[in-house]
Amino acid sequence: MTIININIPVRIIDSIKDYAKILQDVVKMNISFDILKFSTTPKGITLIIDVPSEKLNQVNEAFKSEGISVERKSTVCVDNELCIDCGACISLCPTGALHFTNNYELEFTKEKCIGCLICLDSCPRNAIKET
Repeated sequence: MTIININIPVRIIDSIKDYAKILQDVVKMNISFDILKFSTTPKGITLIIDVPSEKLNQVNEAFKSEGISVERKSTVCVDNELCIDCGACISLCPTGALHFTNNYELEFTKEKCIGCLICLDSCPRNAIKET
């Protein structure tokens, strides 16, 4: 599975019919995927989805043909020199990628990270960086 970030500009989704067309195009691809995050802004809609790696090119082409930008999501890394193991990031992490060890030290499991980047702003020491 591969996590990608899809940005649908508001000019594309001006009407519900346009939005429905985009969804129909996705359904026609016959690909199972997980929506990890859905958010709206005045600029449009942002989706973070997890798609099968072998279907990544097909998904990219389908969205790009509609004028929708697709980018592979990054993950984070923790600078252990800056981290003070305060746990501020742990409560925000939706997947448990950031968690405490039995010794109450922060541990990061990259395989669980969905790249939502919510944890970046939570760190008082800026020990969490986007990769």
